Amino acid sequence: MKKQIVVAIWLLLAVAFAYAQSPSLSGKVTDKDGAPVPGASVHLKGTNIGTAALANGGFTIAAKDGDILLVTALGFNTAEIKVGHELSLHISLVENSKQINEVIVTALGIKRDKRMLTYSVQEVKGVTLVDAKQDNLVNSMAGKISGVQITNSSGIPGSSARIVVRGTTSLVGDNQALFVVDGVPMDNSEAGNPNRPEYSGGTVNRASDIDPNIIESISVLKGAAATALYGSAAARGVVMITTKNGAGTGNQGKPNVSFSSSYSFLKPILPEFQDKYAQGSGGFYVDGNNGGKSSSSWGPLLDTLKVNGAPVPKHNQAKEFFKTGHTSDNNINVSGFSDKSNYLVSYSYLKTNGTVPQTDYSRHSLFVKYGVNVLKNLQLNTQFNYIQTDNHRYLEGNNFANALWTVYGAPISWDPHPNVNDDGSQRVYRNARNNPYWILDNTGLQDKANRIIPVVSLSYSPLSWLTITERLGADMYVTTTDYHEAPGTIGWGSNGATPIIGQVYKRDIKYQQFNNDLMIEAKKDFNKDWFGDLLIGSNILSNYSDNSFVQGVGLSVDKLYNIGNASQVTSSYGYYRKRKAALYAQANLEYKRMLTLALTGRYEGSSVLSQDKQFYPYGSVSAGFIFTEALNMADNPIMNFGKIRVSYSAVGNDNVGPYALSNSFYQAGVGNITFPFRGQNGYALTNTYGFPLKNETLEEFEIGLETKFFRNRASLEVSYFNKKSGNLLTPGSPISAATGFTGASLNAGAMRNKGIELTLGVTPVKTRNLTWNIGVNYTKIDNRVLNLANGIDYIQLAGFTDPGIFAYANQPYGVIYGNHYIRNEQHQLILTENGYPTRSNDFGPIGNSTPKWMGGITNNINYKGISFSFVLDHKHGGDVINLDNSSLYYYGTAKGTENRGISVVLPGVVEKTNAPNKTAITLNETYYKSYYSNVDENSVEDGSYLKLRQVSLGYNLAATLLKHTAFKTFVLTVTGTNFILHKNYTGSDPEVSLNGSGNGQGFSNFPVPSNKSIIVGLKVMF
Repeated sequence: MKKQIVVAIWLLLAVAFAYAQSPSLSGKVTDKDGAPVPGASVHLKGTNIGTAALANGGFTIAAKDGDILLVTALGFNTAEIKVGHELSLHISLVENSKQINEVIVTALGIKRDKRMLTYSVQEVKGVTLVDAKQDNLVNSMAGKISGVQITNSSGIPGSSARIVVRGTTSLVGDNQALFVVDGVPMDNSEAGNPNRPEYSGGTVNRASDIDPNIIESISVLKGAAATALYGSAAARGVVMITTKNGAGTGNQGKPNVSFSSSYSFLKPILPEFQDKYAQGSGGFYVDGNNGGKSSSSWGPLLDTLKVNGAPVPKHNQAKEFFKTGHTSDNNINVSGFSDKSNYLVSYSYLKTNGTVPQTDYSRHSLFVKYGVNVLKNLQLNTQFNYIQTDNHRYLEGNNFANALWTVYGAPISWDPHPNVNDDGSQRVYRNARNNPYWILDNTGLQDKANRIIPVVSLSYSPLSWLTITERLGADMYVTTTDYHEAPGTIGWGSNGATPIIGQVYKRDIKYQQFNNDLMIEAKKDFNKDWFGDLLIGSNILSNYSDNSFVQGVGLSVDKLYNIGNASQVTSSYGYYRKRKAALYAQANLEYKRMLTLALTGRYEGSSVLSQDKQFYPYGSVSAGFIFTEALNMADNPIMNFGKIRVSYSAVGNDNVGPYALSNSFYQAGVGNITFPFRGQNGYALTNTYGFPLKNETLEEFEIGLETKFFRNRASLEVSYFNKKSGNLLTPGSPISAATGFTGASLNAGAMRNKGIELTLGVTPVKTRNLTWNIGVNYTKIDNRVLNLANGIDYIQLAGFTDPGIFAYANQPYGVIYGNHYIRNEQHQLILTENGYPTRSNDFGPIGNSTPKWMGGITNNINYKGISFSFVLDHKHGGDVINLDNSSLYYYGTAKGTENRGISVVLPGVVEKTNAPNKTAITLNETYYKSYYSNVDENSVEDGSYLKLRQVSLGYNLAATLLKHTAFKTFVLTVTGTNFILHKNYTGSDPEVSLNGSGNGQGFSNFPVPSNKSIIVGLKVMF
């Protein structure tokens, strides 16, 4: 409490100090049409005093009569304005179509001129991430970037999200993009639930720890030519995060204080259920409210049913269970700068109370950044980010301890209250289900994390063209996962039925990553035509992971969730180390700012590979040609910029876990006996041989076209890429039993991704009071697994043996595999003489989770301080296996079972005669239980969707209204998120993955439904 008071007093003093400083000159920067130029730089000539124009073009700066203001902005000529006696200035800039040298952050945090880049990079501004109002940073990017697929796993607070750039490239390794914060790699893994995601759901991915409020911009490096400098982990793309600093914010020597706050209302997107038929079977009623037990809802129509002369009340189990969720997100930051230094201090607190009662997720984030010119040519930058998260949730997935098994499957005639009987036992409608409200009171999972990300960078420039940079960074966190389950819980797990005598478990993960880069960069103009840039560097990256797990089963004292209260305790411990070292270089040669040749090379060693294969070289060659310069078209009123770029890269990837080469022992089991047994422990040698492994390889060819039209009012970027990954790790490849092993992990697989990306930007209207910007992105990727190891037909990625998500040779990655109906060569159903379909005894591909194409539209309109924006996101194709259906159709609660009793003739041919079927069948309990629900094919659904990811309306109070107040800006917003406009999926949301951020996507089995939200926000700056 004392600490909170001290912090509050300090912030109030900072605000008061800001109030006391009154700027002497204000103004507005616009173009020739009077439209504001946000971000325009306004500096006092001959000094380091400066500021940046706000969204409405307004600025304030300390200046006196006779001073000269230098006003610069991208795409405009520099203006010099002499200050007179006026207190307010209107500065109109003249457009310069040649000046399109947009600066963008690339590999190693190096800023480069986007005009001269020879590969594809797309940037997202930090303000758009904040406007997206997502708990998880990854979800904030959805729909905004071509070539990127983002998938949210669940609607429970603290759920994970997955980001894949240009398709999957590894069979079993990590396929997500590498996250980098200010040049330092950070971990984005998901620990997951110890009892497998299929039976318990997931946890949060670590990129969600990053607070969007501290982000200046995100650059997504897509191709291998763009990421080659970053090492093997970057073969799958890079998400470059650049954080804010205090430079150029407000006026020199004066603190700038801003505060933002938002409050959200979350509503679950619920699937539909039948609401006509009561509990029972064969049309006969079973009274679950008075001791009757029945698993099904195949009873009579509820509106015809009376018990003791009174109608039986109808219950909508889902609507009664789920509640309105709430999210509060608050941030305060103080920043400033002088002629030698800049600083930023930011604190955020996010709290989400989920739509499932008693679930929540909270995040405290403190970020401090300080930069100073120690000497004229020596720059020191330091930053420190501390994050603390706390997540309370319940199990998801195929586990009766998941409350949704009953919420979705309970009869509409059953009242779940009270949740206990007079004797204290659960009150249930059938013996093999839990009461959902009893689950809330007697089970639960808590996941806590404490994380620090420090970065220190020292840059020395002994010559004007030479810079030496030493950068040290770390990523360290500790996570603790606790689960408890009271005696009396009904359920099952990966090893069969879970004990009804209660259990607890605890997992601790201690993770440390240290990164060091030493870079020497030389930039030199040889003459007016030639420019060269050479970078050489070294990198050392070390990872340490310390994992412990302890489980106790059989609780002696009820509700005492302590491992000492368990009658049987088991534990495990793992310590993993991994290190990589590398030398790298990059050379860029430019001619007349229209022709660029770029070369990169890296020689890297990894400790996880075979000793004679630990070091491997890779690199890229690329070129860019600005043809509009050669054709003197820079002033052309139609096309004023055009560039063709082409690149080829061959990179490595050490996508292997630590100690994958070792032949380890594991705690053994024989039949139903597991060790330790009667006080004696037992271990057995692994049956998978640790075969010598080398790095996976990836070769990529890319060609692109970048254009700008109508004096930068429209832009179009098109990229085609073709990449092949080889030597892919293929686990479990069969080998001769004479070796003493049944299988080995080999470098044997290959995969190809080729596709096209399109990004279009248009400003159809730009006047004094109105600006309208539209962005469109489109991605189509053809993914194919070319081959697996000899003797391997498939590799399982998620799910169960039947059904599951698999990798098959000559199929797109993510095949949905399961049982299906028998069909002839014309794909017609083969039916019995009675008109019923026949199920195959074999399993096979029944769908694929890979989408055919993706696209997004962003729109932003600003009119006199009023802003309106939206983001549309579309995924076309990509199947989902909705295992909820197999249960709900069996038990009669699925919406589709309301058609019971009608007669249909199924299309197909009769098995014996091969004649078209003409025999009608009745859609009843027998059909749905025996012929429909037990066929996996019927649970495969189209995962296409069109979503309104975000729609926002805001009002920025005019500067004239704030003139005599302490506020520089005052903005009010109302935002809506995640409105599904179209889907064919019968579940909550086709954007779902019970496997979290893992490779097996498109698998759903009773996850918490997604949410849509309405958010009210406020942002003020002092």
